[in-house]
Amino acid sequence: MKPLLPLSSALELIDTTEAQEDFLTKYPLGGDFYRAVGSDEIPGFDFGYLIARRDGVREAVVPYFITNFKFCTMLDDGRLSHALGELGLRIACVGHPSAPFGCVDGKVSAELFEQVFAMLKTRAPVVCMKGFGPDLPVPDFVRVAGLPVAVLQLHENFWETLKSHRRNFQRKRKAASMLRYEVTEGLLEQHLEQVYRLYLNSYNQAKMRFECLSQAYFSATAHLSHYLLVFMGEQMVGFVQMIRKGSSMIAFYMGLDYTVDGKHGVYFAMALRAVDIAIANGCSEIELGETNYSFKKNLGCDLVNTWVYYRHRNRFANWLLARAAFLLTPSENALS
Repeated sequence: MKPLLPLSSALELIDTTEAQEDFLTKYPLGGDFYRAVGSDEIPGFDFGYLIARRDGVREAVVPYFITNFKFCTMLDDGRLSHALGELGLRIACVGHPSAPFGCVDGKVSAELFEQVFAMLKTRAPVVCMKGFGPDLPVPDFVRVAGLPVAVLQLHENFWETLKSHRRNFQRKRKAASMLRYEVTEGLLEQHLEQVYRLYLNSYNQAKMRFECLSQAYFSATAHLSHYLLVFMGEQMVGFVQMIRKGSSMIAFYMGLDYTVDGKHGVYFAMALRAVDIAIANGCSEIELGETNYSFKKNLGCDLVNTWVYYRHRNRFANWLLARAAFLLTPSENALS
């Protein structure tokens, strides 16, 4: 007779507001980023971590945030969006509001997510998972498509081997020939107000708005970042915050002066220059974000699909949530 295997003990969750020192150390948006960004940096969001242990051994760390989600967030500006106004629900969401990809540090399982749901539903009526793949083990959750993330694979002599649309990119560089660029490690105090003003310009122009950063965000993450600053004469007209870990780079938050962009193509010039910087730093890939997909596909980006999962703590409300999934799905305008 084979000896009986000991039964594993139950998974236990510990709720904390502190990110572990070894949390997501391999990711550009890892523990250092999570520790730097909190409610002061993104007002209206509360952050936490669920540490899963079994027999005293850590199996996973699940980052989450809590905020009020407006139903009009994913809709184009129109009658329905205006009618919904400020209507929304409080949500507890696994992931980070700024990170396009959701990450759990450790072992992922249906058991883990069932316990995560049981704990987070006491904090908000809707629990969701943001930026994950299509096969997350979360029974009873409503799955909807999220925003794809444009990821560009880089290699030696990238521009020389890029035949399609190459002339178009050369024209964009020529249109931007009056612009001047600076790349800085961190962010000088003298540039902080200008960067934040340009960020708000782009935030207010965005087709879809979720989190709104405070100026404190740019101070708190300066030590993690490089900045591409764009000038017309002495006036700053654009910036890109870039965060790197190993061979991966993220062209993260950006902002620009739209009165200059129309004539000189500041946005396109910044994107092309960000690729130049990634190549010069020996990166094998760069994330270019979740907007202007047509341009990024022409550049050669892969659009990596993401998914968002929702579950209401009330079964009937969860059934209704499934029928109203169109309110939670990005519009065609946002995907262009």
